[in-house]
Amino acid sequence: MNYHGIRLPDKEEITTPGKKLSEGRNANVYEWGEDRVIKLFKASYPTELVTFEYYNALAVKNLPFRKVMVSELKKTEFGYGIIYEKLSGENMMDYIGRTGNLKEAAVMMADLQKSINKCTFDIENTGALISAHQLLRKNMIKSKKADSDATREMIRFLGTMKEGSSLCHGNLHPENVLITDDGPVALSASDYCIGKPLFDIAKTFFLIAYTPLPGEEKEGSECPVCRGISNTEERKEFGRHYLDAMGKSATEIGGYLSMIIAGM
Repeated sequence: MNYHGIRLPDKEEITTPGKKLSEGRNANVYEWGEDRVIKLFKASYPTELVTFEYYNALAVKNLPFRKVMVSELKKTEFGYGIIYEKLSGENMMDYIGRTGNLKEAAVMMADLQKSINKCTFDIENTGALISAHQLLRKNMIKSKKADSDATREMIRFLGTMKEGSSLCHGNLHPENVLITDDGPVALSASDYCIGKPLFDIAKTFFLIAYTPLPGEEKEGSECPVCRGISNTEERKEFGRHYLDAMGKSATEIGGYLSMIIAGM
């Protein structure tokens, strides 16, 4: 796979990953030496998305917001992985579980998101980062509700909307924020795109308030492994604090939120 000049490596790295630091749906993170980590993708994860994420990480590497810095792309005996710097800090989900302070966490996440959205691009020269509208259209066309009148109308309306020029994280939620001594840091480069900040706000709100948290889908689980936001009411409360911190209302993000939901 060649994505904007980036090829998956052919040579297998002999170094074995160290201690597992976190586990996700598509990848696990392990120590890689003393000052780096490897995000090691699961065998089921499409290899073209590995190069896509690596390209995104390189595309935003020098922009003025706090993110984990990318190093290189590796092939190991366990699969493909992306090497990042190792940072000391606490995952925001763990912070919420430890302190119970949903409002303070929401403010920190909002401040981080604002710093990301302040980065802008020439709309005609985005460095091949995908546009948010392109992503929304693709998801709605592929969704199970693509043939519904409501979804067709949203696709048509999207075509009349002006494209934005701000950097959007596209996947910002508490699991993807690391709290360090120097402030919150953005994790995951899989969904960076170019669009309007309202899209990014709507996507984060959707991830907070609408999607099942890790462990919630397990029947009889009294203690979801989300570690912090343990029920629907707390998710909604966190979502309200987040919108307040971003200075937006549910009405303002309603259009993008409807399109995001239609694309699921």
